[in-house]
Amino acid sequence: MDERGPNPWRRVMKNVLPFTTPTMTMRVSTLVLFVIWLQMSVSRAQTIVYKQEGDLIIGGIIPVHFFNESTGKCQGLRDLSALRRVEAIHYAISKLNNDSDFLGDLTLGYEIYDTCSSTRETLKNCLSFLPPLRTIDNIIGVVGAQRSSSSLQATNLLGLYNISTSDELSDSDRFPYFLRTVPPDKFQVSVITDIMNKYQWKYVAFLYSDDSYGRNAEAEFQIQARDFGICIGYARRISGSGGSDVYEEIIGDLLQLKKETLVSVIVVFTQVETAGNIFYHASLADVTRDFIWIGSDGWGNYDLTPVRGAEESVLGAFTVVPKAELHHDFNRHFEAYLPDSLNPWMPEFLDRCNCTSFSEIPMPPYESVVIDSVHVIALALQRMKGDVCNETLNKTQCIERIVSNRRILRDYLLEVEFESDSNGVVSFTQDGDAKGRYDIRYLMKETTEYQFITNGSWLEVEQQKLDLGPVPWYLEETADGNRYTDENIPKSVCSDPCEQSQVMEKKLQDCCWACSECADNEIILDNSCVSCFFESNQTYMWPHPSLTYCVPLESLQLLHEVENVIFLAIALLGIAVEVVVAFLYIKNREKRLIRASSRELGYIILVGIFLAYVSVVLYCIPAHVVSCFLRRIVPSIATTFIYVSLLIMTIRLYRIFAAGEKTTKRPQLSSPKSQVFLTLTISIIPVIWSVVWIFIHPPATNVIPPTKESQIIEKICVSSKEYRIGQLVWDVVVVLVNCYYAIRTRNLPANYNQTRFIAFSVFSTLIVLIAFAPAFFTTEIIQPTVVLILIFIARIYAIYFVKEEDQQVISTRPSTRKPSESVPHPSPVRTVSSYAISGSVPATPRSDGHSFSDVFGQGDTASEPRLYKSTNGHGNDDRISLDSIEINSVEYEEEEEEEGEGEEGVEENEDQKEEA
Repeated sequence: MDERGPNPWRRVMKNVLPFTTPTMTMRVSTLVLFVIWLQMSVSRAQTIVYKQEGDLIIGGIIPVHFFNESTGKCQGLRDLSALRRVEAIHYAISKLNNDSDFLGDLTLGYEIYDTCSSTRETLKNCLSFLPPLRTIDNIIGVVGAQRSSSSLQATNLLGLYNISTSDELSDSDRFPYFLRTVPPDKFQVSVITDIMNKYQWKYVAFLYSDDSYGRNAEAEFQIQARDFGICIGYARRISGSGGSDVYEEIIGDLLQLKKETLVSVIVVFTQVETAGNIFYHASLADVTRDFIWIGSDGWGNYDLTPVRGAEESVLGAFTVVPKAELHHDFNRHFEAYLPDSLNPWMPEFLDRCNCTSFSEIPMPPYESVVIDSVHVIALALQRMKGDVCNETLNKTQCIERIVSNRRILRDYLLEVEFESDSNGVVSFTQDGDAKGRYDIRYLMKETTEYQFITNGSWLEVEQQKLDLGPVPWYLEETADGNRYTDENIPKSVCSDPCEQSQVMEKKLQDCCWACSECADNEIILDNSCVSCFFESNQTYMWPHPSLTYCVPLESLQLLHEVENVIFLAIALLGIAVEVVVAFLYIKNREKRLIRASSRELGYIILVGIFLAYVSVVLYCIPAHVVSCFLRRIVPSIATTFIYVSLLIMTIRLYRIFAAGEKTTKRPQLSSPKSQVFLTLTISIIPVIWSVVWIFIHPPATNVIPPTKESQIIEKICVSSKEYRIGQLVWDVVVVLVNCYYAIRTRNLPANYNQTRFIAFSVFSTLIVLIAFAPAFFTTEIIQPTVVLILIFIARIYAIYFVKEEDQQVISTRPSTRKPSESVPHPSPVRTVSSYAISGSVPATPRSDGHSFSDVFGQGDTASEPRLYKSTNGHGNDDRISLDSIEINSVEYEEEEEEEGEGEEGVEENEDQKEEA
């Protein structure tokens, strides 16, 4: 559109409204048809106006009545606060006019219209400020219109100065001539999010009106909530024309959300009419102390008006309202002037309330903000008059100069800064906004009275913005007792916060999750469980109590454990005792008692006992590849040497006595060399088993991961389950076979103590294997100790503490002489001699097995001597009394020598000596 071409509307607008720029005129032209229709409506309908003449006029657009959307008419007078704001303009201008030094000979007047909080009424009344409907163009500024949607339309038409809060009006490019003495709505949103952050409310519902006031607030809340980690579980835009079904649906949705989550906080960013409908339907649905409502100034400015009849449903609500303090001088003026007021709406109010006193002060007292707005325009006008009106201009010329230069009035407005009578310092940003200052009010119940009290404040400062006092909470506790936190603050979350050792598994929203427990050895990084164990290089650490990083652990010192020290001490003591016993055993190897007990096998058993104790030491030193190798080989060799030797010894005795009943020949493989060969050959079996598994699973170390109870690193040797089972099976088999032959030899002569000791040793070992097989240290200590005591220490004791003449040893051949004969008669039966008192009658063995008494020379005089069956070489079956067994050791040696000269040779002689 060419600005220089004929355009009557543009010429009219630019002539009658110098506030507008060419860019604004393009936007305003979209309202041309609507404005023309409104002009016709205004011309046909009489508009109520509260006015006072003056040289320069300040306009006022104040909502005095409610607007009925269904009828499209203004009806229902608002409360006293609306009239106080109207009177505030009259008060402020009258006070300025009374000061002759302020504007000199210029006077200010006012024209106040009722907007009914309707955009249509606002535009219609704003046309009264335009030249087509005015005879004198002397409007210098407009105060109003309180509601942001109305201010937007008025600003588009007038470019006026008012007290609205919409964030859109902060755009100085779109609205260059709009300023306000109340902060924009984005600061209200900041207050609300700060309250939520203080109480850790992370999941809320947001209800907002379907106008610029609500939509802009919802958009700003989305941004700020994201910064604080707050989620909107339910958002609903509400039209002013919505019916009861809309509000019933909203309350139903909120109750359903409450069932599914722990939501408690509902933000209501609407106008007063919409908020009143919400609370009304909440009370109808019996919503009582179920939610915490947080309200904007859209309904918070009206005190208890929107919650009348629904106080119990809204009890505990917060409202955020611009800070406004009581103007005491205006309050006195209002009470005194009201009966004589020329306010055209006053008679209607007096008729309705039938009031005799007007001492009630609405909260918050926004009339003080209206007074500040008038003062801002007046102060800017004062400075502008001083600059544009010189002494040569008369009053009329000065007024014309001011009106023609109204555009530059904005620059003077932005520079205004003064100390208000009630609200502190008033100043503006470059966008024409006031700094954020809010009161936070809380709905409480005192006995039976409900009231909003100022409980805190919020200031736009660098430091602490929110200052909120303690509040009583009215929410009812849930059945599961999960409504309040440990600090007795109501929860408003989708999911309860996870414990320190848990991570969140996200669901549909960031605020809704399930908690997953991390393992004891894991820390939490970026909401993920991260292990402190690094299996690849066997590095193990443990989480710090904060679960934010891993800390190194100390390695297990085996000797720091009391039980390990005890085992090691016992093993070392056993080694010492075993060495001493071995030394004495070898030293006395030529003694008859040693020679008669298979001393070569005894050597092997002593080696096995030594290796068994060494095995315990190996398990008490730190695990290493070498120690792991020895742990596999040494224990199996030790057990095999001990019990295979005992097995060979027991089998040999059994075979000798069993063969004596059938033949005169000595059993094969019963010589000492044969016994050693058999023992070593059988002992190769577990060695081969160990070597095979060493190749299958080479010796290696592993680390037992630390646990919550034991936060130390323990290195162990790795061995396969199959190897350990095979080793244990071998040990059990050897011991079981030992037990079998021990049972078979139980009927040997009672004075033959060696088989008794062997039997006791292997049976004890079997019990140990069954009871203590899981405790390897225990078995490795008990097994060799039992054998050492029963087999060797008993013999060493007899050698050193029993007289040699009192010792009876095993005779490998029975004496078949008759008492009158001196020549021995050969017999294949090898009998047993007992310990007897020297010089006494040969002891007769008892059948009750009390052989140990024989060791100490307690001979048995049983009346019935025990007989053994024998053959004389001619097939005759003789019964030989043990009374006739040769006991004299010297004679025993002579017999051995004679037999050594016989057909059995030297090897037989050695064999016979070894059997004693």
